[in-house]
Amino acid sequence: MNTAFKVGLFVIFISALAGYLIITFSGKELGVKTNEYILYFNAVEGLSPGADVQVKGVKAGRVEKIDFEDNKVKVTIAVKSNIPVYKDARAYVRTLGLMGDKYIYIDPGHPSAGKLSDKGVIRHTKVYATTEEVFSSAEDVARKIGKLVDSLNEALGEGNLKEMIHNIKLLAKHADQLVMENRENIKKSIDNITQITESLKKELPSLINKIDKVAENLEAITGENREDIRELIKNLKETSIALREKTPKVLDEIGEAAKLIKGTVGENREDVKIAIKKIKDASEKLDRILSKIDEGRGTLGKLVNDDSLYDNANSGIKEFAKPFSVINRTKLDILLYGEKHTGNEDEKAGIAGMLSPGKNSYIYVGLLTNSNGTVSRQEDITSGSSTTRIVKRDYGILFDVQYAHRILKIWEKSLWIRGGLKDSSGDIGLDLYMTDNLVIKADLYNFDRKYGYNEPDNPQLDVGLTYKLNNNPFFVKFGGSDLLNSDVIGFYVGAGFMFRDDDIKYLLGSAPKP
Repeated sequence: MNTAFKVGLFVIFISALAGYLIITFSGKELGVKTNEYILYFNAVEGLSPGADVQVKGVKAGRVEKIDFEDNKVKVTIAVKSNIPVYKDARAYVRTLGLMGDKYIYIDPGHPSAGKLSDKGVIRHTKVYATTEEVFSSAEDVARKIGKLVDSLNEALGEGNLKEMIHNIKLLAKHADQLVMENRENIKKSIDNITQITESLKKELPSLINKIDKVAENLEAITGENREDIRELIKNLKETSIALREKTPKVLDEIGEAAKLIKGTVGENREDVKIAIKKIKDASEKLDRILSKIDEGRGTLGKLVNDDSLYDNANSGIKEFAKPFSVINRTKLDILLYGEKHTGNEDEKAGIAGMLSPGKNSYIYVGLLTNSNGTVSRQEDITSGSSTTRIVKRDYGILFDVQYAHRILKIWEKSLWIRGGLKDSSGDIGLDLYMTDNLVIKADLYNFDRKYGYNEPDNPQLDVGLTYKLNNNPFFVKFGGSDLLNSDVIGFYVGAGFMFRDDDIKYLLGSAPKP
């Protein structure tokens, strides 16, 4: 099996894989019907077309479009038609892990609300906090802890807490003294009340009888039926009746209340003493704890008195958040490509990735094969008057590792400089971006080729155009090849697929989960 055939097989494999990926990224699975639903949000930062749509945690579709409508963000999603979505459904924008990838989570609602029709609007929507917002909240919490520490420091410094503890101790002490000093007086008062009620029980019936007799005598005396005397007698009779009926009951209740008070005081005297003792103990313990805090002993004491602990915690949270912020900002593009050079007859196929941590730089890493290979060893064997040169070529994997930085930007055009390895040899390059999809590229590499057998003397210089189709991963490239060597000068043509960061996220989300 010759090298050209191997390279051809590799290109066919890459093309088949790319075709599958194009079908996958087209938005709908073959033979699977979907329903479209409309969602409205105030903001959907980080959400992009192609993002996952999950129904109760199961992948059920994808985000089709994101538009503006009446100062709202209109999101169109496609969900498999065999998954029911009801009129009371709810939609949430959630974040997948610490990487910050966004997706739509659907709570389908209840069947009793009725099924939502195709093109229907899901009214209830919400956006959950992003990873950066979570870390920002953590910083706010740290600042509030700092304010609490400052307040404790201020309270301890002014003596307010110590004064409060002192007052609690005095209250407990005075309450104990009050109970001890007046226990006998309280007992005597209760005994007196009991004696009075017993005496009233004995004397009142006799008193009431005497009042009745006085009333009868007065009635006899008033033979002349004077109205005022009759009225007085009537009132006296009513009073005696009321006293006879109600007084015994009142006296019984007073007696029972006195006994209850006496019993309660007697039964709970020890409990009252224990409660007062516990108040004293608690105040003493609190006093000791605050003393330790004031002296800076223990974790809380160090937190209150040592500002560096708070500063370290706050800075630690910020440092912990930095790598996740960088990861969230980093963009990843994947390239699959093949190209053919006419002059030096190179045929290349490879895969590469572009990592962009910011707007002004990126790192390019790739693997590729070349049908001509590279000279790994050459040896001259002399036999008599003749010399034979043996050249060994290596057809293994070649590497591209480059760092690029933007050095100039004018309106939509920008100039980038690159440096590193290309085809496993030193390389320096320039990229002029006319638009996001149209780039003029120049590469100077293969500086050591002149030491190889039957190789050109000058490095290889390639200059050409690369154009990517809008809303499509397909791109083409063409240009001049080996322009510094007249014997192998020619041109090159190539094509491939570039999958943007959002496409990669969708592809990873489409992969079956174990």
